[in-house]
Amino acid sequence: MARDYTAYLTWINQEFLPLILATPQATQIQILENAIRFWNTNSAYKITTMFDYAPGVKRIQLNTQFKAVADVYPSKTTAFVWNNHPLWSLMGMTVLDNVTGDLILMSEAFRNYQVYVGADFQWVFDKSDDPTVGGYLYCVNIPSGTEKICVMGTKRITADEDIKPEPILDWIYRYSKALLKQVEGNTLRKSSIIGIANDGQQMVDEGRDEMKDLQDRLSKDSRWIAFLKRF
Repeated sequence: MARDYTAYLTWINQEFLPLILATPQATQIQILENAIRFWNTNSAYKITTMFDYAPGVKRIQLNTQFKAVADVYPSKTTAFVWNNHPLWSLMGMTVLDNVTGDLILMSEAFRNYQVYVGADFQWVFDKSDDPTVGGYLYCVNIPSGTEKICVMGTKRITADEDIKPEPILDWIYRYSKALLKQVEGNTLRKSSIIGIANDGQQMVDEGRDEMKDLQDRLSKDSRWIAFLKRF
């Protein structure tokens, strides 16, 4: 199923009204795909999805929208001995009795023991080189009773996707317009050879400036995953 370009081309052409674009529709579609390809390569738009998990399964195939995985959360976590133990509050301060303090020490010792014996939850994402095939998420030491796994990662715009999220759609529209300005400007600039004065060079320069601004904006918006990994 191919992407329907009608709405995208309508928006782009209306942005240039009352001027009629000299760029053919096939070239406009290619420009739009170039914008989507650049977004897919350089963006880190967050996507979170729950996947079903069956006991004993070691890998899960994610859908094609996931191009990278930042973190994975099982629907169940390992129960610690003090999870349901009451804590007392006095004058806005939490008061730990001796029993609670011992339970916390036992819990942390148990957590470290899990790491030592290799029983702590671990995952690895095997990215697919084919954008039409989802990558595989490999998990070990999944907590008992887990039925779903929450996967948080970065989004890819698929080949047949009708783009809905407003931040993505706005960026794609504006970046396509900046690329199209450069193409239109080059076309007008070449016509000056036969003695017709026009603002082709100005359009090229405007398109380049807008393109660089949008690239910088996309780069800044993609830093969330770096902060996530830091913690």
